[in-house]
Amino acid sequence: MSGARLSQFSPIFPVKDLRRALAHYRSLGFVTRAYGDGDDYGFADRDGISLHLAADHDHDPEAGGSETYLYVDDADALYVEWTARGVGGLTHPVRDTAYNLREGAHVDPDGNLIRFGSPLLAPSSLDERLRSHLERGYGIEISKVSELDVGVFRVDRRDGPSWVARVFPLTRALEATAGDGEILRFLHVQDFPAERCATSEPVSVLEGRSLLLTEHAQALRGDERRTAIRDLGGLRHLGALLGRLHAMPEGTGAIARPGGGWHHLADGAPGDELAAAGAMLAAAEGTVAAHEQHHYDLFRAQVSSLDGCEGLPAALTHPDFVLQNVIATPDHRLVIVDWTGAGRAARLWSLAFLLFAEGAKAMARIDRVVAGYRQHVDLEPEELARLKMVVRARPITLLTWSLCMGRKSLPQAASELLATVELADAVGERAVAAFETS
Repeated sequence: MSGARLSQFSPIFPVKDLRRALAHYRSLGFVTRAYGDGDDYGFADRDGISLHLAADHDHDPEAGGSETYLYVDDADALYVEWTARGVGGLTHPVRDTAYNLREGAHVDPDGNLIRFGSPLLAPSSLDERLRSHLERGYGIEISKVSELDVGVFRVDRRDGPSWVARVFPLTRALEATAGDGEILRFLHVQDFPAERCATSEPVSVLEGRSLLLTEHAQALRGDERRTAIRDLGGLRHLGALLGRLHAMPEGTGAIARPGGGWHHLADGAPGDELAAAGAMLAAAEGTVAAHEQHHYDLFRAQVSSLDGCEGLPAALTHPDFVLQNVIATPDHRLVIVDWTGAGRAARLWSLAFLLFAEGAKAMARIDRVVAGYRQHVDLEPEELARLKMVVRARPITLLTWSLCMGRKSLPQAASELLATVELADAVGERAVAAFETS
Protein backbone atom coordinates (compact mmCIF):
# COMPACT_ATOMS: atom_id res chain seq x y z
CA MET A 1 0.00 0.00 0.00
CA SER A 2 1.25 3.50 -0.81
CA GLY A 3 2.48 5.62 2.07
CA ALA A 4 1.04 8.80 0.58
CA ARG A 5 -1.10 10.80 3.02
CA LEU A 6 -4.22 12.60 1.76
CA SER A 7 -4.48 16.12 3.14
CA GLN A 8 -7.55 17.77 1.58
CA PHE A 9 -10.38 17.03 -0.81
CA SER A 10 -12.05 19.95 -2.63
CA PRO A 11 -15.22 19.60 -4.72
CA ILE A 12 -15.52 21.81 -7.81
CA PHE A 13 -18.88 23.45 -8.47
CA PRO A 14 -19.84 24.83 -11.90
CA VAL A 15 -21.25 28.36 -11.72
CA LYS A 16 -22.69 30.62 -14.38
CA ASP A 17 -21.46 33.87 -12.82
CA LEU A 18 -18.36 33.62 -10.62
CA ARG A 19 -18.85 36.99 -8.89
CA ARG A 20 -22.42 36.12 -7.94
CA ALA A 21 -21.31 32.70 -6.70
CA LEU A 22 -18.53 34.19 -4.55
CA ALA A 23 -21.04 36.60 -3.01
CA HIS A 24 -23.42 33.73 -2.29
CA TYR A 25 -20.81 31.66 -0.50
CA ARG A 26 -19.76 34.69 1.53
CA SER A 27 -23.36 34.84 2.77
CA LEU A 28 -22.91 31.20 3.89
CA GLY A 29 -19.96 32.17 6.07
CA PHE A 30 -17.14 31.25 3.68
CA VAL A 31 -14.11 33.40 2.98
CA THR A 32 -14.05 33.77 -0.79
CA ARG A 33 -11.57 34.96 -3.40
CA ALA A 34 -11.14 34.82 -7.14
CA TYR A 35 -8.10 33.18 -8.68
CA GLY A 36 -5.98 35.99 -10.05
CA ASP A 37 -7.78 38.86 -11.72
CA GLY A 38 -10.13 36.78 -13.84
CA ASP A 39 -13.75 35.74 -13.55
CA ASP A 40 -13.15 32.07 -14.34
CA TYR A 41 -12.18 30.41 -11.07
CA GLY A 42 -12.52 31.05 -7.36
CA PHE A 43 -12.31 29.56 -3.88
CA ALA A 44 -14.56 29.44 -0.82
CA ASP A 45 -12.90 28.45 2.46
CA ARG A 46 -14.33 27.80 5.90
CA ASP A 47 -13.16 25.87 8.97
CA GLY A 48 -10.31 24.21 7.10
CA ILE A 49 -12.33 22.99 4.13
CA SER A 50 -12.18 24.42 0.62
CA LEU A 51 -14.71 24.58 -2.19
CA HIS A 52 -13.69 25.49 -5.75
CA LEU A 53 -15.98 27.45 -8.07
CA ALA A 54 -15.46 27.14 -11.82
CA ALA A 55 -17.18 29.53 -14.20
CA ASP A 56 -19.17 27.93 -17.01
CA HIS A 57 -21.09 30.59 -18.89
CA ASP A 58 -23.22 27.92 -20.61
CA HIS A 59 -24.19 26.32 -17.29
CA ASP A 60 -27.93 25.90 -16.79
CA PRO A 61 -28.84 26.06 -13.06
CA GLU A 62 -32.21 24.40 -13.76
CA ALA A 63 -30.34 21.34 -15.03
CA GLY A 64 -28.53 21.06 -11.70
CA GLY A 65 -24.84 21.04 -10.90
CA SER A 66 -22.44 19.04 -8.76
CA GLU A 67 -23.07 17.44 -5.38
CA THR A 68 -21.03 17.01 -2.22
CA TYR A 69 -21.54 15.90 1.37
CA LEU A 70 -20.51 18.10 4.29
CA TYR A 71 -20.08 16.58 7.74
CA VAL A 72 -20.73 19.13 10.50
CA ASP A 73 -20.87 19.19 14.29
CA ASP A 74 -24.45 20.52 14.43
CA ALA A 75 -26.71 20.27 11.39
CA ASP A 76 -29.53 22.15 13.16
CA ALA A 77 -27.29 25.13 13.88
CA LEU A 78 -26.06 25.22 10.27
CA TYR A 79 -29.66 25.14 9.03
CA VAL A 80 -30.51 28.14 11.21
CA GLU A 81 -27.44 29.98 9.92
CA TRP A 82 -28.12 29.21 6.26
CA THR A 83 -31.78 30.23 6.45
CA ALA A 84 -31.09 33.63 8.00
CA ARG A 85 -32.30 36.77 6.28
CA GLY A 86 -30.06 37.72 3.36
CA VAL A 87 -28.81 34.19 2.64
CA GLY A 88 -29.74 33.03 -0.85
CA GLY A 89 -30.26 29.61 -2.36
CA LEU A 90 -32.54 26.99 -0.83
CA THR A 91 -31.78 25.24 2.45
CA HIS A 92 -33.96 22.24 3.25
CA PRO A 93 -34.81 21.66 6.93
CA VAL A 94 -32.90 18.96 8.76
CA ARG A 95 -34.39 15.60 9.68
CA ASP A 96 -33.32 12.39 11.35
CA THR A 97 -32.33 9.64 8.91
CA ALA A 98 -32.26 5.87 9.06
CA TYR A 99 -28.48 5.99 8.58
CA ASN A 100 -27.95 7.75 11.93
CA LEU A 101 -27.40 11.31 10.71
CA ARG A 102 -29.31 14.51 11.36
CA GLU A 103 -29.33 15.78 7.79
CA GLY A 104 -30.29 18.80 5.70
CA ALA A 105 -29.37 20.12 2.27
CA HIS A 106 -28.52 23.39 0.55
CA VAL A 107 -28.95 24.16 -3.14
CA ASP A 108 -27.01 27.18 -4.37
CA PRO A 109 -28.28 29.55 -7.12
CA ASP A 110 -26.41 27.44 -9.70
CA GLY A 111 -28.16 24.22 -8.73
CA ASN A 112 -25.18 22.73 -6.87
CA LEU A 113 -26.19 20.57 -3.91
CA ILE A 114 -24.51 20.43 -0.50
CA ARG A 115 -25.98 17.75 1.73
CA PHE A 116 -24.89 18.25 5.32
CA GLY A 117 -25.25 16.07 8.38
CA SER A 118 -24.23 15.55 11.98
CA PRO A 119 -24.32 12.30 13.97
CA LEU A 120 -27.41 11.24 15.85
CA LEU A 121 -27.24 9.31 19.07
CA ALA A 122 -26.36 5.81 17.92
CA PRO A 123 -29.48 3.60 18.08
CA SER A 124 -27.43 0.80 19.59
CA SER A 125 -26.41 3.03 22.49
CA LEU A 126 -29.46 5.27 22.82
CA ASP A 127 -31.14 3.05 25.40
CA GLU A 128 -27.98 2.99 27.48
CA ARG A 129 -27.22 6.71 27.21
CA LEU A 130 -30.73 7.96 27.92
CA ARG A 131 -31.16 5.34 30.62
CA SER A 132 -27.87 6.36 32.23
CA HIS A 133 -28.79 10.05 32.12
CA LEU A 134 -32.18 9.49 33.77
CA GLU A 135 -31.05 6.93 36.31
CA ARG A 136 -28.09 9.06 37.36
CA GLY A 137 -30.02 12.33 37.41
CA TYR A 138 -33.30 11.15 38.92
CA GLY A 139 -32.33 8.11 40.98
CA ILE A 140 -34.75 5.77 39.19
CA GLU A 141 -34.46 2.23 37.81
CA ILE A 142 -35.39 1.77 34.14
CA SER A 143 -36.38 -1.48 32.47
CA LYS A 144 -36.83 -0.22 28.90
CA VAL A 145 -36.57 2.87 26.69
CA SER A 146 -38.55 2.81 23.43
CA GLU A 147 -39.01 5.51 20.78
CA LEU A 148 -42.60 6.67 20.22
CA ASP A 149 -41.83 9.39 17.66
CA VAL A 150 -38.81 11.39 16.51
CA GLY A 151 -37.26 12.67 19.74
CA VAL A 152 -40.06 11.24 21.94
CA PHE A 153 -39.36 8.19 24.12
CA ARG A 154 -41.32 6.03 26.51
CA VAL A 155 -39.34 5.26 29.65
CA ASP A 156 -40.57 2.17 31.50
CA ARG A 157 -39.45 2.10 35.14
CA ARG A 158 -38.97 -0.84 37.49
CA ASP A 159 -39.69 1.35 40.49
CA GLY A 160 -42.69 3.39 39.39
CA PRO A 161 -45.01 4.49 36.57
CA SER A 162 -43.68 5.05 33.05
CA TRP A 163 -42.49 8.44 31.84
CA VAL A 164 -42.26 10.16 28.48
CA ALA A 165 -38.99 11.90 27.60
CA ARG A 166 -39.00 14.58 24.90
CA VAL A 167 -35.48 15.30 23.63
CA PHE A 168 -35.37 18.54 21.63
CA PRO A 169 -32.97 19.64 18.87
CA LEU A 170 -29.72 21.36 19.80
CA THR A 171 -31.10 24.64 18.45
CA ARG A 172 -33.96 24.80 20.98
CA ALA A 173 -33.05 26.94 23.96
CA LEU A 174 -33.19 25.41 27.41
CA GLU A 175 -35.41 28.32 28.48
CA ALA A 176 -38.03 27.32 25.91
CA THR A 177 -38.21 23.76 27.24
CA ALA A 178 -38.31 25.04 30.82
CA GLY A 179 -41.23 27.20 29.71
CA ASP A 180 -43.06 24.10 28.47
CA GLY A 181 -42.68 22.62 31.95
CA GLU A 182 -43.92 25.80 33.58
CA ILE A 183 -47.04 25.78 31.41
CA LEU A 184 -47.75 22.14 32.28
CA ARG A 185 -47.48 22.94 35.98
CA PHE A 186 -49.89 25.87 35.53
CA LEU A 187 -52.38 23.59 33.75
CA HIS A 188 -52.08 21.07 36.58
CA VAL A 189 -53.01 23.77 39.11
CA GLN A 190 -55.97 24.68 36.88
CA ASP A 191 -56.98 20.99 36.82
CA PHE A 192 -56.88 21.01 33.02
CA PRO A 193 -56.49 17.53 31.44
CA ALA A 194 -52.99 18.06 30.01
CA GLU A 195 -50.07 15.69 30.45
CA ARG A 196 -48.35 16.15 33.80
CA CYS A 197 -44.72 16.81 34.62
CA ALA A 198 -43.13 13.58 35.84
CA THR A 199 -41.09 15.19 38.61
CA SER A 200 -40.66 18.50 40.38
CA GLU A 201 -37.61 19.10 38.14
CA PRO A 202 -38.76 17.79 34.75
CA VAL A 203 -36.20 19.62 32.57
CA SER A 204 -32.60 18.49 32.12
CA VAL A 205 -29.91 18.44 29.41
CA LEU A 206 -28.78 15.34 27.50
CA GLU A 207 -25.64 15.86 25.40
CA GLY A 208 -26.48 19.51 24.79
CA ARG A 209 -30.18 18.90 24.05
CA SER A 210 -32.89 20.01 26.46
CA LEU A 211 -35.18 17.26 27.72
CA LEU A 212 -38.66 17.35 29.25
CA LEU A 213 -40.11 14.52 31.34
CA THR A 214 -43.85 13.94 31.64
CA GLU A 215 -46.01 11.16 33.01
CA HIS A 216 -46.91 8.51 30.46
CA ALA A 217 -50.66 8.30 29.82
CA GLN A 218 -51.76 4.80 28.83
CA ALA A 219 -53.69 5.10 25.56
CA LEU A 220 -56.65 3.18 24.22
CA ARG A 221 -56.46 2.28 20.54
CA GLY A 222 -58.80 1.93 17.58
CA ASP A 223 -62.47 1.35 18.29
CA GLU A 224 -61.92 1.48 22.07
CA ARG A 225 -60.47 4.97 21.72
CA ARG A 226 -63.29 6.20 19.50
CA THR A 227 -65.90 4.79 21.88
CA ALA A 228 -64.23 6.35 24.92
CA ILE A 229 -64.00 9.79 23.28
CA ARG A 230 -67.64 9.61 22.24
CA ASP A 231 -68.73 8.52 25.73
CA LEU A 232 -66.83 11.49 27.22
CA GLY A 233 -68.68 13.96 25.02
CA GLY A 234 -66.86 13.68 21.71
CA LEU A 235 -66.19 16.80 19.67
CA ARG A 236 -68.49 18.92 21.78
CA HIS A 237 -66.34 18.08 24.82
CA LEU A 238 -63.13 18.75 22.86
CA GLY A 239 -64.46 22.15 21.80
CA ALA A 240 -65.41 22.87 25.41
CA LEU A 241 -61.88 21.98 26.56
CA LEU A 242 -60.39 24.45 24.09
CA GLY A 243 -62.86 27.11 25.20
CA ARG A 244 -61.98 26.41 28.82
CA LEU A 245 -58.27 26.79 28.02
CA HIS A 246 -58.94 30.11 26.29
CA ALA A 247 -61.01 31.35 29.22
CA MET A 248 -58.24 30.81 31.80
CA PRO A 249 -56.87 33.84 33.63
CA GLU A 250 -53.91 35.61 32.06
CA GLY A 251 -50.66 34.39 33.58
CA THR A 252 -47.07 35.55 33.81
CA GLY A 253 -43.70 34.09 32.85
CA ALA A 254 -43.94 31.31 30.27
CA ILE A 255 -47.75 31.45 30.49
CA ALA A 256 -47.52 34.87 28.83
CA ARG A 257 -44.79 34.06 26.30
CA PRO A 258 -45.64 34.24 22.57
CA GLY A 259 -46.80 30.80 21.47
CA GLY A 260 -49.13 28.93 19.18
CA GLY A 261 -46.78 28.48 16.21
CA TRP A 262 -46.17 24.97 14.85
CA HIS A 263 -42.83 24.23 16.48
CA HIS A 264 -41.42 22.40 13.43
CA LEU A 265 -41.48 25.78 11.68
CA ALA A 266 -41.25 28.35 14.47
CA ASP A 267 -41.13 28.35 18.27
CA GLY A 268 -43.23 31.47 18.69
CA ALA A 269 -46.42 33.24 17.67
CA PRO A 270 -48.65 32.52 14.65
CA GLY A 271 -46.97 35.38 12.78
CA ASP A 272 -43.60 33.67 13.30
CA GLU A 273 -44.99 30.47 11.78
CA LEU A 274 -46.25 32.33 8.73
CA ALA A 275 -42.97 34.23 8.38
CA ALA A 276 -41.02 30.95 8.51
CA ALA A 277 -43.24 29.41 5.84
CA GLY A 278 -42.78 32.49 3.66
CA ALA A 279 -39.01 32.40 4.12
CA MET A 280 -38.84 28.73 3.13
CA LEU A 281 -40.85 29.46 0.02
CA ALA A 282 -38.79 32.51 -0.90
CA ALA A 283 -35.58 30.51 -0.56
CA ALA A 284 -36.92 27.98 -3.07
CA GLU A 285 -37.49 30.53 -5.82
CA GLY A 286 -34.12 29.97 -7.49
CA THR A 287 -34.88 26.27 -8.01
CA VAL A 288 -38.23 26.72 -9.77
CA ALA A 289 -38.32 25.68 -13.42
CA ALA A 290 -39.71 28.24 -15.87
CA HIS A 291 -42.69 26.06 -16.83
CA GLU A 292 -43.70 25.75 -13.14
CA GLN A 293 -43.32 29.43 -12.25
CA HIS A 294 -47.09 30.03 -12.31
CA HIS A 295 -47.54 27.34 -9.62
CA TYR A 296 -44.87 28.99 -7.50
CA ASP A 297 -46.41 32.44 -7.93
CA LEU A 298 -49.77 31.05 -6.79
CA PHE A 299 -48.14 29.68 -3.62
CA ARG A 300 -46.34 32.93 -2.87
CA ALA A 301 -49.56 34.92 -3.27
CA GLN A 302 -51.51 32.62 -0.96
CA VAL A 303 -48.84 32.49 1.76
CA SER A 304 -48.36 36.26 1.71
CA SER A 305 -52.12 36.76 2.16
CA LEU A 306 -52.46 34.56 5.26
CA ASP A 307 -53.85 36.11 8.44
CA GLY A 308 -51.62 35.72 11.51
CA CYS A 309 -54.38 36.98 13.83
CA GLU A 310 -52.58 40.19 14.80
CA GLY A 311 -54.67 42.34 17.13
CA LEU A 312 -57.26 39.67 17.97
CA PRO A 313 -58.14 38.58 21.54
CA ALA A 314 -55.40 36.36 22.95
CA ALA A 315 -55.24 33.55 25.49
CA LEU A 316 -53.07 30.64 26.56
CA THR A 317 -53.25 28.17 23.71
CA HIS A 318 -51.96 24.83 22.43
CA PRO A 319 -50.23 24.96 19.01
CA ASP A 320 -51.99 21.86 17.65
CA PHE A 321 -55.24 21.28 19.54
CA VAL A 322 -56.64 18.43 17.42
CA LEU A 323 -57.77 14.85 18.03
CA GLN A 324 -54.34 13.52 17.07
CA ASN A 325 -53.03 14.98 20.33
CA VAL A 326 -55.83 13.60 22.48
CA ILE A 327 -55.22 10.41 24.46
CA ALA A 328 -58.19 8.45 25.81
CA THR A 329 -57.13 6.41 28.84
CA PRO A 330 -58.55 3.15 30.22
CA ASP A 331 -59.69 5.00 33.35
CA HIS A 332 -62.04 7.17 31.25
CA ARG A 333 -60.02 10.37 30.92
CA LEU A 334 -58.96 12.53 28.00
CA VAL A 335 -55.40 13.86 28.14
CA ILE A 336 -54.12 16.58 25.78
CA VAL A 337 -50.45 16.02 24.92
CA ASP A 338 -47.59 17.73 23.04
CA TRP A 339 -47.60 21.25 24.46
CA THR A 340 -44.27 22.16 22.85
CA GLY A 341 -44.41 25.83 21.88
CA ALA A 342 -47.59 26.57 23.82
CA GLY A 343 -48.04 30.15 24.97
CA ARG A 344 -50.16 33.22 24.53
CA ALA A 345 -51.64 33.66 21.06
CA ALA A 346 -54.85 34.73 19.39
CA ARG A 347 -57.47 32.25 20.52
CA LEU A 348 -58.83 32.13 16.98
CA TRP A 349 -55.58 30.51 15.76
CA SER A 350 -55.94 27.13 17.46
CA LEU A 351 -59.72 27.12 17.15
CA ALA A 352 -59.47 27.64 13.39
CA PHE A 353 -57.21 24.64 12.88
CA LEU A 354 -59.42 22.41 15.03
CA LEU A 355 -62.40 23.48 12.92
CA PHE A 356 -60.50 22.72 9.70
CA ALA A 357 -59.27 19.34 10.93
CA GLU A 358 -62.82 18.26 11.82
CA GLY A 359 -64.58 20.00 8.94
CA ALA A 360 -62.35 18.13 6.49
CA LYS A 361 -63.99 14.92 7.75
CA ALA A 362 -67.59 16.17 7.75
CA MET A 363 -69.09 19.66 7.98
CA ALA A 364 -71.52 18.62 10.73
CA ARG A 365 -68.55 18.04 13.05
CA ILE A 366 -67.92 21.81 13.02
CA ASP A 367 -71.26 22.45 14.72
CA ARG A 368 -70.36 20.17 17.62
CA VAL A 369 -66.96 21.81 18.14
CA VAL A 370 -68.55 25.28 18.11
CA ALA A 371 -71.32 24.25 20.50
CA GLY A 372 -68.75 23.06 23.02
CA TYR A 373 -66.45 26.05 22.61
CA ARG A 374 -69.31 28.50 23.20
CA GLN A 375 -69.86 27.06 26.67
CA HIS A 376 -66.84 29.17 27.67
CA VAL A 377 -66.11 31.66 24.86
CA ASP A 378 -68.13 33.50 22.25
CA LEU A 379 -66.15 35.09 19.43
CA GLU A 380 -66.18 38.84 18.92
CA PRO A 381 -67.39 40.41 15.63
CA GLU A 382 -63.84 41.01 14.34
CA GLU A 383 -62.94 37.37 15.02
CA LEU A 384 -65.97 36.20 13.06
CA ALA A 385 -65.09 38.57 10.22
CA ARG A 386 -61.57 37.13 9.95
CA LEU A 387 -62.35 33.50 10.74
CA LYS A 388 -62.49 32.27 7.15
CA MET A 389 -59.04 33.65 6.29
CA VAL A 390 -57.53 32.33 9.53
CA VAL A 391 -58.86 28.82 8.81
CA ARG A 392 -56.68 28.82 5.68
CA ALA A 393 -53.46 29.57 7.54
CA ARG A 394 -52.26 26.37 9.22
CA PRO A 395 -53.20 23.93 6.41
CA ILE A 396 -51.41 26.17 3.87
CA THR A 397 -48.29 26.43 6.04
CA LEU A 398 -48.27 22.64 6.40
CA LEU A 399 -48.59 22.28 2.63
CA THR A 400 -45.76 24.79 2.15
CA TRP A 401 -43.57 22.79 4.52
CA SER A 402 -44.29 19.57 2.60
CA LEU A 403 -43.38 21.29 -0.66
CA CYS A 404 -40.13 22.78 0.61
CA MET A 405 -39.16 19.51 2.30
CA GLY A 406 -39.44 17.78 -1.08
CA ARG A 407 -42.37 15.62 -0.02
CA LYS A 408 -44.59 17.02 -2.76
CA SER A 409 -43.84 18.29 -6.25
CA LEU A 410 -44.75 21.88 -7.08
CA PRO A 411 -47.62 20.94 -9.47
CA GLN A 412 -49.00 18.46 -6.91
CA ALA A 413 -48.77 20.97 -4.06
CA ALA A 414 -50.35 23.72 -6.18
CA SER A 415 -53.29 21.46 -7.01
CA GLU A 416 -53.74 20.62 -3.32
CA LEU A 417 -53.44 24.31 -2.46
CA LEU A 418 -56.50 25.22 -4.51
CA ALA A 419 -58.50 22.40 -2.93
CA THR A 420 -57.31 23.47 0.53
CA VAL A 421 -58.43 27.06 0.00
CA GLU A 422 -61.86 25.88 -1.18
CA LEU A 423 -62.27 23.55 1.80
CA ALA A 424 -61.01 26.13 4.32
CA ASP A 425 -63.45 28.72 3.04
CA ALA A 426 -66.34 26.28 3.31
CA VAL A 427 -65.27 25.40 6.87
CA GLY A 428 -65.05 29.07 7.77
CA GLU A 429 -68.51 29.83 6.44
CA ARG A 430 -70.04 26.88 8.31
CA ALA A 431 -68.27 27.90 11.53
CA VAL A 432 -69.41 31.53 11.29
CA ALA A 433 -72.97 30.34 10.78
CA ALA A 434 -72.68 28.08 13.84
CA PHE A 435 -71.42 30.95 16.00
CA GLU A 436 -74.19 33.26 14.78
CA THR A 437 -76.89 30.77 15.68
CA SER A 438 -78.45 31.85 18.96
